[in-house]
Amino acid sequence: MKKLNLSGLNLTEIPSYVFDYTNLTKLVLSRNSISKIPKDIVKLRKLEVLDLTHNNLTEIPAPVFKLPRLRVLSVGHNKLRKFPKQLVGSTIEQLIADHNQIGVLDADALDNLTRLILSYNPLSGQIVTHKLEKLMYYDFRHTYLSTPSSELLPDDCKGYIPIHRAEMTDEMFLTKMMLDFSKNHGSEGTSEGTIFISHSSKDKVLVEQFVDEILQLGLGIANDRILCTSIEEMGIPNGTKMREWIQEKIANCSVAFLMISPNYKKSEICLNEMGAVWALEKDVKILLLPGVDYGNFGWLEEIRQAGHVENESVLDQLYDDLKTEFGYDTKVSEWNRHRKKFIEFCKSLPKAEPDDNKTGKTGHEKTDKIYLEYCTQIFEYLRYWKFSVWAEMLIGGRPRILTKLIEDFDLLVSYLDSRAKYEGYDRLDDLFVALSLNINDLTDVLNLYVEGKEDVCTVRAFYREDPHNPRYHDDLDNYNAYVAFIYNLTYELARICNAILTEARHLMVDFMSGFGVFTIDGISHKGNKIVKFVYKNGEIYKGLEDFIEVAMVREVHSPFDKERVRRVLGEMLEG
Repeated sequence: MKKLNLSGLNLTEIPSYVFDYTNLTKLVLSRNSISKIPKDIVKLRKLEVLDLTHNNLTEIPAPVFKLPRLRVLSVGHNKLRKFPKQLVGSTIEQLIADHNQIGVLDADALDNLTRLILSYNPLSGQIVTHKLEKLMYYDFRHTYLSTPSSELLPDDCKGYIPIHRAEMTDEMFLTKMMLDFSKNHGSEGTSEGTIFISHSSKDKVLVEQFVDEILQLGLGIANDRILCTSIEEMGIPNGTKMREWIQEKIANCSVAFLMISPNYKKSEICLNEMGAVWALEKDVKILLLPGVDYGNFGWLEEIRQAGHVENESVLDQLYDDLKTEFGYDTKVSEWNRHRKKFIEFCKSLPKAEPDDNKTGKTGHEKTDKIYLEYCTQIFEYLRYWKFSVWAEMLIGGRPRILTKLIEDFDLLVSYLDSRAKYEGYDRLDDLFVALSLNINDLTDVLNLYVEGKEDVCTVRAFYREDPHNPRYHDDLDNYNAYVAFIYNLTYELARICNAILTEARHLMVDFMSGFGVFTIDGISHKGNKIVKFVYKNGEIYKGLEDFIEVAMVREVHSPFDKERVRRVLGEMLEG
């Protein structure tokens, strides 16, 4: 394995097994809660790209700078105060360290850099004190640095420096004023640790329920830390100018919720609020209100990062994300109770009508909507926004899977098997059956030898269990065949999902347009071909026994010994 992506998994430390992948060239650990980099990082001697953005790092240890091939170090959005002098003489060419607390950085350590991003740091003084021959791009925005002399930069070097009002557009100036206000007034009124909820007033009923059940009762967040204009005690005080109040609260909030609906899209105020939170680079949580389809909002640049507000997994992820910021101490049982109550409320609401993109290519508009909703629910159960991350975990040298995901698999199978069917949708119905079979089989195959901790289950290396095993090599071959078969089932899952996605887009051309297709990172270009492969001649998954034969004649596959797979699966095939 050369690439490993473990982003967004709520990791508090880098798993020890990562350092066993000594052939890694790219390691992505962004959007976690990692606070330290262990010294074992030196084992990854072929590593070229290390991405640790959006974590809790306070320092970068010396071993990182001793990696002989490391070219790109991305550590933006952490809590770094300085970089060690070991940067001098390292192989690092690109340093991305925006949104930190860096006050001092030794200019002598920058000689080898071609790309330097230090925006949103409390840096001051003249950082460039001598000629930087290799620098091709820099970003010093929102720092207190003085403008570098052009004589100290290469002729073709480009970048962003602290600029003055005369050089700013009105949009840039407004953004700067809001940032300056945030810096100068952060201790007054609402500041650190507050939530701003951007929503349409027409969605007031649902938003109030979200605030009550999820934020206050479920998470235990106090009234004075929530800013919501439609709720009297959390909204704009009498006699206050609305525009200035909203600007101030957005500038000072730590988290902003965008509650997306057709009403939101039509509201100029909502769109302005959205623009402000993105301009200020706030921590944004995008939630789609009940009945809203991803395909209806291709205009939203970050829509692929959104989730349905009534989805259990999305709410649980929200619980984890906010825990660090707000430090609440509510019982899990209380959270589960209020989350369930909120979801039941959402299900009682009428579905929103599609807005810009019309369904109905089959001539059955209402039934089209039902099947599009099926597809939406299926992909949410599969955590489509992190599909490539968890699928890659299953195709590693030792397959791993999140415990919570196995539970979601069981829920998805129940959902697929209990849904209503309608005439004229045979292809989708067949694909839903195939998906149910595939997920059920994948779960059963994993459960044969899965073991693990509370959060992650790992397929155990059964061939190593007895140090005096006379059948060691035979068992090793069995294990390798078993693991390769898991790879194939995972690839097949991606193929079925893409086939469902294709059929859904026949019903609505822009369905989940911001998402693209299901792919798996960390495998070769040739390997990725299998997850983009469109089914030919009605070919479809029919179960384990059939798949053992079919997988071996795929256009692309991970080879396995059929007889050894049958031997490992044993009674499962007989059943």
